[in-house]
Amino acid sequence: MQAYQVIKHLDQVVGTVEAQAWMARGNEMLGGLTPVGAIKERRIDDVLKAMRAVAMERGLFEEPFLPPSPK
Repeated sequence: MQAYQVIKHLDQVVGTVEAQAWMARGNEMLGGLTPVGAIKERRIDDVLKAMRAVAMERGLFEEPFLPPSPK
């Protein structure tokens, strides 16, 4: 369910194809792990931080584009 929520949110920021690719690609902010792998390791807060970086790279600094802040 968390992976679905991440893709759903990313879809608004980068589009469906790029969101799916981002989830399957190794990410520097996750130590080279894919976001899917990080979610499996219960590191959703780290994935949310990486998602915020994607939104900010695109100049999106406000809701609804930013994911919820990690707790």
